[in-house]
Amino acid sequence: MFGVGSSLDLRYFVRTLKKIDTSMKKNKKIAVIGGGIAGLTFARCLTREEYDIHIFEKKEDFGEVGAAISVFPNALCVMDAIGLLPEILENSGQFQKVYLKTSKGAILSKSEPQSDYPVICIHRADLHRILLKNIDAELHTGFGLKALTHKENGQVELSFEQKESMIFDAVVGADGIHSVVRQHIIGDGQPLFRGYNIWRGVVKTDFDIGYGSETYGNGQRVGIVPIKDGVYGWWATCNEAFMQDDAPEDVKEKLFRLFGDWHHPIPELIANTENIIKNSLIDRKPHKGWTVGTATLIGDAAHPTTPNLGQGGCMAIEGAYILAKALQKYGLNSQAFARYEELQYPRSKEITNESLKLGRMGQLTNPFLIALRNFVFKVMPSSVAMKMIDKYFSYRVTKLEI
Repeated sequence: MFGVGSSLDLRYFVRTLKKIDTSMKKNKKIAVIGGGIAGLTFARCLTREEYDIHIFEKKEDFGEVGAAISVFPNALCVMDAIGLLPEILENSGQFQKVYLKTSKGAILSKSEPQSDYPVICIHRADLHRILLKNIDAELHTGFGLKALTHKENGQVELSFEQKESMIFDAVVGADGIHSVVRQHIIGDGQPLFRGYNIWRGVVKTDFDIGYGSETYGNGQRVGIVPIKDGVYGWWATCNEAFMQDDAPEDVKEKLFRLFGDWHHPIPELIANTENIIKNSLIDRKPHKGWTVGTATLIGDAAHPTTPNLGQGGCMAIEGAYILAKALQKYGLNSQAFARYEELQYPRSKEITNESLKLGRMGQLTNPFLIALRNFVFKVMPSSVAMKMIDKYFSYRVTKLEI
């Protein structure tokens, strides 16, 4: 009896020592620059047992703009893997049909996406709120990154505007298309303007058209996506100078001049939208080399794209997942960063280039080319169109061999 008791006591003592050792062991610290969709998704894919995650947001609070975002099946599989899918579906709208139309409402094509996950649209603020809730990370607001310096021991020192400097074992630049981290890693200057601007809005309606659509005009387009319970997101584009001022017209006055005679419900959506956001369509040429030392890039900081395929946010989610899983498998080292870029770069390059081409086609002004484009859309079988879409929708990052 004495011998058995001694053995049990010894095992208990060893387990206790291991617990003490684990509790005293300091995890490596990762700084995430940017509290948007990419940065929050990355943090949700890791736990405090693995790394201490610190998320730095330049603004004084965490939040998103009043616009809609499509989250397609290729990104929803990640939300499913991290346990957020039910809440996202509760706060979003599904659309089973997508129409392409002319400005007068003539139908050019109709498609019905089929997938194991639904095709949804959600308010950016709702997606951001869901990602942020109960996140296992330290949150810092009002921290605008000024510079980063690589230390001899492999760590990175971050200097913030009007804040004290901090040192981390790794840095993840999730700070968008104007990324400060990117300028320290790649240094490719300003993004590229693609010749047209976009207005966006979200509005509550008293009707429900029940589908998503994209309407083509002459150097102009309008997209409509259902969010939930009669709430719709919409966007409108026009060929014009970079961030051209809408003055002397009022914003709505200008939009009615451009789109007031387009088909229902485009004028109604514009008329009833309280907050309209305007941006210029910009991106960057695909560029390898997202990592220097232990500083790397994800989301729009790594592979910004025009929104013509609706895959910008989806790619940010995919890339955040791959990077997190690579760090879990290989540890915080060059092998993890290399594997992440090896898996993410080819797909992001293809989507960026295809989105750019699609945008050029949508913004055509030559009457002959417009007629040709519309004719092609009209005669193309829906099966062919769905095959093109499925190339992106069917991608499952959660099934990759990382």
